[in-house]
Amino acid sequence: MITDQLRRFKSGYAHHVVGQFANIDFWLNEVLEAQKTIDQYNSRFNNIRDIQKNWINSHGTKVYDYCPHCGGKCELSNGTPSPPNRISSSDMNETRRNLVNSAYYFLTRCYRMGLLNDDELKQKCDLIGTSIDPNDLKK
Repeated sequence: MITDQLRRFKSGYAHHVVGQFANIDFWLNEVLEAQKTIDQYNSRFNNIRDIQKNWINSHGTKVYDYCPHCGGKCELSNGTPSPPNRISSSDMNETRRNLVNSAYYFLTRCYRMGLLNDDELKQKCDLIGTSIDPNDLKK
């Protein structure tokens, strides 16, 4: 959602961009929190997976598949609960890249509109972990 919102600022009306620029610290904090969430995904997923597995093993948990024929539990199911579904690393990397790119294009738009100077742009790009392409700075 943050990526989509920031993406709108890249080509939105100037008066909308100026309004969002007033909250630039908020938006950059949102980007940093989202990056942290993405970066810590594997650790959180492993915790979920391991705790669920331990619970299932220690409590003898059974979850039977649904039988579309009789409407009850499937006799062919062994009752072993499915593990949680993991989001692929490539999907997480792409999500992070899109987030940073959207923030970057918002920042360069603000720069081209004269809302940020060179030093401010560099500081904010450094904050979100991206470099500046000089071709993106042409006013």
